[in-house]
Formats: sequence, structure tokens, C-alpha cells
Amino acid sequence: MPMELLQELANAGMPVEIMDQEVQGKLRVLHDAGHILCSFPPTGSGNAPACVHMVTSRGLTAFRHFGPGSPRARENAAGYSLKSTSE
Repeated sequence: MPMELLQELANAGMPVEIMDQEVQGKLRVLHDAGHILCSFPPTGSGNAPACVHMVTSRGLTAFRHFGPGSPRARENAAGYSLKSTSE
């Protein structure tokens, strides 16, 4: 999940237009996961922008739990492995 992009979007003023095709691919992942509301150019329209309208409450929750600075990110950076409690 492109959490760095989600962080940038959460801090940006809306709406945001994105021309870069690679970034538009990441936007599709975030949009399909319900983390942002975004409109995309029609297929075959060339180099048209995607427009991010908002970061959803689901996206903000995901960012708090999994984004940089979250407890999970700090544990992973420290080399801890997360284990299921059902083992």
C-alpha cells in the first residue's frame, strides 16, 4: 500500500490533480481500497490528470495504524516480527 502517498495527500489541500501515470497507478490502489475518493481520466485519453477529491475516514484510519510513525512501523523498523496470538 502506498502509505507515503496517502500521507502526502492527507496533508495536501484538495482537490489535487496528478499527471504522473505511475502515481496514478498508486492512486488506483488507494481508491480501490476505499482510502481516497478520486476520479480518473478515461482509458486512452493520453496524459490526462487524475483528480483526488478527498482522503476518506478509512484512509486516515489506515494511515494512523500502518503509516510511517505508527506503532507497527516502529516495530518493523526496530526488527521486531509481528506474530499472531493464535499460534
